[in-house]
Amino acid sequence: MRITLSLLCALVLTSWSPAVFAQSAPAPSAAVADAGANPPASPEPAAEAAVPEHASGGNIWLDRFHQSGTTGIVQLLLSVFGTGFIFERFVRLRRSKIAPRGLAERAKRLWREGKFEELERLADEDPSTLARVISFLAKRRSRSAGDISSIASDMVGRDIDAHLQRSYPVGVVATLEPLLGLMGMVLGMITSFEKVALAGALGNPAQLAAGISEALTTTALGIGLAIPFLACFHYFRNKTRNFEILLEDEVADLIVAWFVDREGDHGAS
Repeated sequence: MRITLSLLCALVLTSWSPAVFAQSAPAPSAAVADAGANPPASPEPAAEAAVPEHASGGNIWLDRFHQSGTTGIVQLLLSVFGTGFIFERFVRLRRSKIAPRGLAERAKRLWREGKFEELERLADEDPSTLARVISFLAKRRSRSAGDISSIASDMVGRDIDAHLQRSYPVGVVATLEPLLGLMGMVLGMITSFEKVALAGALGNPAQLAAGISEALTTTALGIGLAIPFLACFHYFRNKTRNFEILLEDEVADLIVAWFVDREGDHGAS
């Protein structure tokens, strides 16, 4: 990697050095002697040629995106696709959708009061994972603690896996963006070297520098887009795991209070 970066820097410096030396080189004496008869040509065209296109007053970021070509368009469309999943996760990955506050305490109160029908209808009133588990426990309150615990654990695991799967496309976008940028860089450098090879010894070295600049644009775009997507992916993944731990603790507490303690009381009697 260091060798590649060194070669790229050397190529860029080599491409710019003729223009710098041409601007700083002193005029020859013969040209000074004939300055009265044949005035030198105005250097304005050369100066204008040395000015980058984006320095003419346009939007530098828009110009950079235009340089990325087809690869940049694909990267942008892929980022739009991933942004949709990010918004979906921010809306649906909430505690109210998994383990609402106070729901476990309400379920314990209804159980103590013997209102099992209300517990069974709880999933219809509250479409959260914890509400579905509570309704399942209430409908099968005559079963043993071992059977109930195994099935409730499976229900929790399926819902958590579904939330993780909805976050997975964000991680896919974070992985593909820099790879597309790398591919665009390689294709751009191939095109640049082909142009220089076809031009031969009379070719303009500035063409190589311009081609390398365009090729590196896709790499920068890919890395710049991958960073926020990767951060969001790990944020959603960590948040989902925290909700999983919270949900498992509340479900385990309900099973112990409703089934394990009941079997212990029957055994003692």
